[in-house]
Amino acid sequence: MGPTARDFPSGFLFGAATSAHQVEGGNDGCDWWAWERRGGAKDPSGAACDHYRRYPEDIALVKELGLGSYRFSVEWARVEPEEGRFDEGALRHYRDMVERCRELGVEPIVTFHHFTLPTWLSDRGGVLARDSSRLFARYCRTVAEALKGRVTWVLTINEPMVLVLMGYVQGVWPPGKRPASQVIKAARRLVSWHEEAFAAIRQVDPAMRLGIAKHWIDFRPLDAGDAMHRLGRRLQHQLFNRWYLDRVKSHCDFIGINYYARQYTTGLLRQVPLATPDAPRTEMGWSIVPEGLHLALTEASGYGLPLIVTENGIACRDDRWRIRYIDRHLAAVHEAIAAGADVRGYQYWSLLDNFEWAEGYRPQFGLVAVDLGTQKRTVRESARHYGEIARTGRLPDAID
Repeated sequence: MGPTARDFPSGFLFGAATSAHQVEGGNDGCDWWAWERRGGAKDPSGAACDHYRRYPEDIALVKELGLGSYRFSVEWARVEPEEGRFDEGALRHYRDMVERCRELGVEPIVTFHHFTLPTWLSDRGGVLARDSSRLFARYCRTVAEALKGRVTWVLTINEPMVLVLMGYVQGVWPPGKRPASQVIKAARRLVSWHEEAFAAIRQVDPAMRLGIAKHWIDFRPLDAGDAMHRLGRRLQHQLFNRWYLDRVKSHCDFIGINYYARQYTTGLLRQVPLATPDAPRTEMGWSIVPEGLHLALTEASGYGLPLIVTENGIACRDDRWRIRYIDRHLAAVHEAIAAGADVRGYQYWSLLDNFEWAEGYRPQFGLVAVDLGTQKRTVRESARHYGEIARTGRLPDAID
């Protein structure tokens, strides 16, 4: 039975998301830790939100807010701190996180790779290392064995094309800019990462539903009357949004869609800044266009697979913006469902204010504010507002 005019389908997974390196703290065995110390981020991650120790109270917050799911990631550098040596304590830690979710009636959505690599692998070439696909599949198999029978929804890789863009094209993330030939090789290698991980996990636990978290940008020509602007939109949309999914769709049980913004194309591979001057934008400078999420879900539904919005959120100082952002983007999700898209859930990014990669700690995405000096958590009004939607499964009567 489909949703009513304002109701979401029964069982819809309202939740929030984090990633290991951004919240755990002390993750000194990964490439990002070293990158930060070479000046690659405005702040070092340091203790982050101390989530590695404080996860029981943070997951309890998820439950208290009325959310029914929690997306988090496993840190490869903790699980396999040295090549071939798997840390049973780390595996037990992530198993305990899943059990904590289960105890509280919170559905865990687990990501196996969220941007970071163990230092031992990055030193050998990272994604481009000759045997990286085999090593990733072995790591995924080991984690799947630890979580077998406990997790339904698993994402192998978060935003592979963002990793390619930021790390190999723009060079502002590890490993730094590379020749064009290696950009293509990195993208193809991340396809094989997913395919080999899919096969390895499937052997361990056929009940796990496996997918990919794909960042989706709503590309639009800046001038719809300019042929090069239109051609640039088609090319960038195909390369960034479709290319990866077209190659892994047969190795997916569902697709995760991460959506934040619209970008305007001005040439084959050229864009204006993330938002046009007159568009409302977030603290990150990203345009606020809820319609783009509706369009993304509608197009992605063409793959014939269930969808989950695995990330969507706003960095802002005025929490009233966050409330409006959540309402308008959930309305876009609701409209996509009403139009026939099989959307199973929505994970707000992020549960906590956290380490935002090269931008450091200034952006505030969290439903929950974190004082980095004391680690005190403060629940924002937007979190209460979103929790009420989750508890009722219903959009507010009035949306600004």
